[in-house]
Formats: sequence, structure tokens, C-alpha cells
Amino acid sequence: EFILWDKGFPRDAKDKVGMLFWRMHRSARIIFSLNYHLGNMTPQECIDLLVEKVGHERANAEAEVRRSFEGSYGPLYQIAYMIGALEFYAMRGEVVDSGKMTEKEFHDLILSQNAMPVEILRAKVTGNPLKKDHRASWKFLD
Repeated sequence: EFILWDKGFPRDAKDKVGMLFWRMHRSARIIFSLNYHLGNMTPQECIDLLVEKVGHERANAEAEVRRSFEGSYGPLYQIAYMIGALEFYAMRGEVVDSGKMTEKEFHDLILSQNAMPVEILRAKVTGNPLKKDHRASWKFLD
């Protein structure tokens, strides 16, 4: 989504509004999911958020909230999805926008690596090998 926006994919104001709607939708998912799991919002308040702040029709908002809490998504799924997207977007900027790789080379390399932590994938993509005593630079808490 971010790349399509950057490349001028939206042809007119309607396309831009549509893309921004879905970006807002993903942000709202993070807000209501975390707040629901922290006990700060009820399912009805999650639905109301999607209707009143994002612009969903009520039936679609109900379906979205029901799908979010039916059990296959953990409490951190939505925020992890967005953080992962931002990590991949930044990594792409480092190697594609700088001219070190083509768009196709980047995506082919990512897809060929299977599932692994983004920090390890970044080392592979950028060609910066990890040292034997490497310690992850990210953490959830101090």
C-alpha cells in the first residue's frame, strides 16, 4: 500500500480517499484491538469507533470486530502487522530507493527467505552479516 501511494497509484481524489480510508481502518484496528484486550473497550465500543471515526457501515464494522475477536488473532496481531509493514517499507527504502537492488530483486529475495525475524532478514537483504555474539537491537520493554 505504501509503495503504491508513493508511486502515484491513486489516479484521482476518489482513489486517494479510498486508500486513506483503508490506512485509517488499519490504524483503527490497532486501537480497538489493544483497547479491547486491555479491557478498555467493549465490542460495541469497537464497532462504534469503526462507524463514527473511520466511516464503516455498521454491518461491516460488526463483521470486522467479530472477525478480530473470534480467536485466531492474538492481542498484538494488528500492531505487529503494521510494525512489520513499516519495517519492510524502511528496508525496501534502504536497498531499492538507494539503487542497491531493483524492486524485483528485493521482493524475490524477501519471498525466497521464508519466515524469520525482520532483523535477521534485514542483515540478509543489506548484506551485513550478523556476528556470532549478535544481540537483537529491538525489545518490547527496557
